[in-house]
Amino acid sequence: MNKELYNLKEILHPRSVAILGASRAPQKWGHVAAKQLIQGGFQGDIYLINPTSKEILGRPVYPSLLDVPGPVDLAVIATAFPHVPQAVDDCIAHGVKGIVIITAGFSETGPEGRELEQKLVARCREHGIRIIGSNCMGLYVHQSKVNALGMVFPLPEGPIGLVSQSGNLGMYFYAQAHLDGLGFTTFLSLGNAVDVNFPECMQYLADDPNTTVIAGYVEAIEEETLRQVTKEMYDRGHYKPVVILLSGATEVGVRAALAHTGSHATVRPDHDTSLLGSGVVRVIRSDELFPVAQALATQPPTPHGGRRIAIIGDGGGSSVATGDAVIRAGLEVPILSEETQQKLRALMPARATSTNPVDVAGAADEDPLSFAHLAEVCVKDPDIDGVIITGLFGGYRWLLSEEFGPREEAAARAIGELVRQYQKPILIQTIYARHDIPALRILREERVPYYESVEITCRAMAALSEVGQFLEKQQQEA
Repeated sequence: MNKELYNLKEILHPRSVAILGASRAPQKWGHVAAKQLIQGGFQGDIYLINPTSKEILGRPVYPSLLDVPGPVDLAVIATAFPHVPQAVDDCIAHGVKGIVIITAGFSETGPEGRELEQKLVARCREHGIRIIGSNCMGLYVHQSKVNALGMVFPLPEGPIGLVSQSGNLGMYFYAQAHLDGLGFTTFLSLGNAVDVNFPECMQYLADDPNTTVIAGYVEAIEEETLRQVTKEMYDRGHYKPVVILLSGATEVGVRAALAHTGSHATVRPDHDTSLLGSGVVRVIRSDELFPVAQALATQPPTPHGGRRIAIIGDGGGSSVATGDAVIRAGLEVPILSEETQQKLRALMPARATSTNPVDVAGAADEDPLSFAHLAEVCVKDPDIDGVIITGLFGGYRWLLSEEFGPREEAAARAIGELVRQYQKPILIQTIYARHDIPALRILREERVPYYESVEITCRAMAALSEVGQFLEKQQQEA
């Protein structure tokens, strides 16, 4: 008789962890993960398993999991492929709750590997054991201090729960987080996703009080499943924005997904809009996933899912490029009301443009704080749902004079306050986004995202509108 499956929370918050395939070689996954788990502050018992070593990282090593004297909640298998079946047998015999299989060579290799994988899953299910993987990078859960990833660089803490079928892309998102100063509550590398899958991870993260947005790279999933899970999340009062990079836009992508994780994806062209209104935001570029998650984690959605955006630019080229990108992102750039234009003109030189996009025509050269004053006029307009400031924000102290630094920093603080007061999103596009500038550090503290790319800025704003549309639809149907 099958035993009831352990739930994901029991797996991700273990009291004890064993690493099968722990290694003395610093370059091996089994060494890096053991080191990260030990140094990461995990408070439970850690057991290192290797039949040929007596000691690793100053800790005793057991020749087999069956030699471990205490209970093991989570076992991480990083052995060579031929030893995985025996390792799974040992896990079943020892009564573990969850297994993470790092080792590759299963369904991604073809029918024989898929058959072996399915047999392992079936045996584990008989005993209630959950499997994460195979062919994955491991997992990281900040709350339980479980870091069983084969990555040596520090893991930035933050509000994003990340689930990825690709370890390499997961590392890319972590690298972005290091640059942008916003990190993760969780990273679950699912690999072939033979048991624990993306919808189940969504449900777990929805219940995690420290996670405010869910991000994922997924190679195969039913859209109806995504819709159902987000609706359930909302009905339980636990909805959190979800953004996914869904592979398989082309036949080549589908073929590559099959070879990568054994996933049977279906072609979803870039212009596919079937997920609009579902509460799940689909991005089509790898460099969009983290920036969009960043915006969803820090900014309110547009009111009622509105798409009317005011653009404030400190140069004609920036304003034109942003205007085009806003439209391509499915948003609108309405001509501002005469009342709003009058208020804007009072803050800018006579040569400035107030219609929308708003070209400040040198107003920021005289006082960078004018960005905040102009943004306030726009967010007060009931016909505007969000604001994008584009151009050189943060760089005036370099371009013109250090004397502008305090004014830019004051502008950054004021913009953060505007978002909190009016509950409308404000995003910043600046060519200085990759520079360490005090005004940009303050924006980060104020939870106002800033980006180097015009296109990514606009995609992030569109995501805030999509989430707003979903919430508005749910409220209307309630």
